[in-house]
Amino acid sequence: MGLVLTGAAARGAYQAGVLSRLLPALAQQGLRPTVAIGTSAGAINAALWASYAHLRPDEISRRLRGLWVATDSDDIFRNPLLTLPSMAWDALRSSVGLGGGVESILDTSRLVATAEEALDTVQISANVDHGVVDAIGVVATRMPAQTPPAVVSSGRSVVFLDTTLDAEAVADPDRALDVATTRISAEHVIASSAIPLAFPAVRVGHPAAVSGWYADGGIRLNGPLQPALDVDRLVVVSAHSTTFGAAPGAEPDGAPAPDVADGAAHVLHAFLADRTVEDLAQLRWTNRLCAESGDAPLHDRYGNPLRAVPVLEVGPEPGQLAAVAETVLREKYGAWPWKWWDDSSTWLLSRLLRSVGDGPGRFELLSYLAFETEYFAAQIALGEAAADVALHAGWTM
Repeated sequence: MGLVLTGAAARGAYQAGVLSRLLPALAQQGLRPTVAIGTSAGAINAALWASYAHLRPDEISRRLRGLWVATDSDDIFRNPLLTLPSMAWDALRSSVGLGGGVESILDTSRLVATAEEALDTVQISANVDHGVVDAIGVVATRMPAQTPPAVVSSGRSVVFLDTTLDAEAVADPDRALDVATTRISAEHVIASSAIPLAFPAVRVGHPAAVSGWYADGGIRLNGPLQPALDVDRLVVVSAHSTTFGAAPGAEPDGAPAPDVADGAAHVLHAFLADRTVEDLAQLRWTNRLCAESGDAPLHDRYGNPLRAVPVLEVGPEPGQLAAVAETVLREKYGAWPWKWWDDSSTWLLSRLLRSVGDGPGRFELLSYLAFETEYFAAQIALGEAAADVALHAGWTM
């Protein structure tokens, strides 16, 4: 059974909630994942699962939940109040030709330490070597070369894969998806999680053939279904809705125009969620085609055989996590928090986003950046409830 975990930064706690309910329930059916592929926050959860895979499902669940609720913004990035002055100085120097420009909005040096402490990469390797895990992969986006001739459109997706299976079956030339077999390290997971603009790109040196700068895997491949399809069943845990929302009604005269935050949230959702929805639709179409063909063999354009793969998919309702982020942050901080200095990182991000809009897009964006214990706890509860619904619905074709 394969496990696909999409990316969504601070929404990763939702996946932990889903897995904490799914894994024990599936174990009771005699099912357990042997392959896990993740992107961004999904890469974190996939790597954590791979390090826990030798444990009982209930213990895996406990550890996943415990790690997320014990995490907050201080474990991810330095307080922006401390880093904004240096960022402004870099921007000023670059504007007059004295520097290379701003690398990121946030300083994520703390994420490096957190990842190295939380991820037991030695145990991941041991679980692969001993057959507990057949494959563990994390997806990152390879950035264009920084030396001439550099072409901005040359970015590619790379799956860093530790496996005992045929790794070449993972590559997908149609999507510029490459595979690099290697031992999974904290460096690969951090690269997969390097949110564009907010987090700096990460230099990956191993394996040497794909060494270079990497950013969040969700830029090009947020729902990595293709690398996980050589399985008999597939569980997809998304931090976004796995269906498109209903068409909106007509806007009344006088409705406010979308602001910058609304536009940014729409773009972010488009490249993180829409491709996953389309890939799931394609998988369901392939399953129907295989069912209708009976015993007649079917092949893709490269001659590879097609077969039906039952799917169990879990994701929040459209806008659900943004609404939870808004509720939690309003309750914690209010319009102007009287104790903002206790934990000012998320508050400051909220104020910065407020400067470019106060429409629905603001809290949609914050739902990706609010690394808050209270928000994580609320996500976990939602994920557990969604897993119960998915288990009741069962496997689909």
